[in-house]
Amino acid sequence: MEVKISPWKPGDTGILCMPMQKNIPCPEHADWKLVECLKCGGGCWESDKHRELLKNNSEMKAACTECALRAGIKG
Repeated sequence: MEVKISPWKPGDTGILCMPMQKNIPCPEHADWKLVECLKCGGGCWESDKHRELLKNNSEMKAACTECALRAGIKG
């Protein structure tokens, strides 16, 4: 099994990992907004950078860290 996790680069596609509320209940980042994971419905944090990347790249999707890792394992 091979999972590739790397910082985003222009032109990338795939799944953005969003920090999970259960791991970070009270974030210190003012731009983080609590949203539901589109896969599992769990609480996760969406940042300004997430919103910018998703708006400008229709090939990019976002999910909580657990769902993103599961999707990467399934390949």
